[in-house]
Amino acid sequence: MKSALGNIPLTHAQRQFLATQRAALNRKPADGLLAAIGRKAEGKEALGFWGEQDQEMRQRYGVSERSNTLRFDSSLSMYRDLATNANGGNYLVGTTNAGGSFIEMLRNASILDKVGAKFLRGLQGNVTIPRQTAAATAYWLANETAGITETQQTLGQLAFSPKNVGAYTEVSRQLMVQSNPACEMLVMNDLAAVLARAIDTAALSGSGSGGQPQGLIGTAGVGSVTGTSLAYAGLLEFQSDVATSNALTDGAAYLTTPTVAGLLCQRQRFTSTDSPLWSGNVAKGSVIGFDAYTSNGVPAGTMIFGDWSQLIVAEWGVIELATNPYANFQSGITGIRGWATVDIGIRQPAAFSVASSIT
Repeated sequence: MKSALGNIPLTHAQRQFLATQRAALNRKPADGLLAAIGRKAEGKEALGFWGEQDQEMRQRYGVSERSNTLRFDSSLSMYRDLATNANGGNYLVGTTNAGGSFIEMLRNASILDKVGAKFLRGLQGNVTIPRQTAAATAYWLANETAGITETQQTLGQLAFSPKNVGAYTEVSRQLMVQSNPACEMLVMNDLAAVLARAIDTAALSGSGSGGQPQGLIGTAGVGSVTGTSLAYAGLLEFQSDVATSNALTDGAAYLTTPTVAGLLCQRQRFTSTDSPLWSGNVAKGSVIGFDAYTSNGVPAGTMIFGDWSQLIVAEWGVIELATNPYANFQSGITGIRGWATVDIGIRQPAAFSVASSIT
C-alpha cells in the first residue's frame, strides 16, 4: 500500500490505521474512536469496532482491565493540542471548509520495515537472547601424540527491557462536535505517523539515556568509515568492513539522507564517465550492487550500511489510550494519554558500518 504522497512506504501501523479509517467511514459516530474513549471514561464497555479491538487485546495479551483504558493493536503516541478557533471575519462572506481535501503535513517516511528490520511483538517480561561472542581456537598438532590446548567459547546475551514513549493530547468538546474532517481521523493519522518517526529515530540514533533506547549509531562494535569526501573507495569500505566480520549478506543495504544521496548521484566512479556512485532516484537507488534508501530520520551527513535483519525492534503489548474527561471540566476538555513500549537491540553490531560528517 502506498501513501497519499506517492511512493513513500507505509509502516505496519500506518497501513492498519488507513484500513481502520476506511472502515470507519461507513460506521455510525457511536462506533468511532472518540466515542469509544468516552464510554471507557464513563466506566462502560466500548462499542463497535473499537470495543472489539479492546476486548481482543485484553484476551490476547492477558492484560488486566482498567475501566478508563482503551487498547488496540498498534503503536502510537502524540503530543498536540486540538481545538477550534474563533478568528472572526467578514460576516457577509461565507466560508466552505473542504474537509474532504484535508492537507496532511509532510513527515519523515518510516524506513525500518522497508530495509528489513526485525520486529518482536507481543512481549510481556524482559527479554534476553543468548549469543556467542567468541569461538574456540583450532591448533595444528606437531605429531600424533601431541595434546590439544583447551580453549573455550564465549557466550553473552542481548537484553531488551521496556522503554516508554508517550504523549498527551487535549481535545475540546466543540471540536468533537464540529470537526471536518472527523477529529478521530485526523488524530489517528497523526498518531501513527508520529510514533513511526519516533521509533525510527530511536532505532537509528537513540541516545541510550533519558529513557531512550540505544540506537544503532553509537552501539559498541559497529564499524566506521571516514565521511570526508566520500567516494568510490569509501563506499566499498562499507562492504569490506561488514564482509571482514563475516556479516555481508545479499539483503544488506545502504541508508542515508536525501542530501547525501543527491551528493553521490553527482559523483562518478571514474572521471569523465557516466558512472554515478548512486544510481536511481534519491528515494531508492543502488550503490555498488546493493539497494540504497533514504530517510530524513537519519542524522544529517550520515550513511549506514549493513544487514538490517540484525536490528531488532521489541514491542511490549499494545497501545493504550487512557482518557480524563475532567482535564478541564469547566471548558469541556477531554485529555487523552497514549504510549507505546519498545526497545532496540543489535544482534551483531559488526554487521553494520557507519560514516558521519559526509562531505
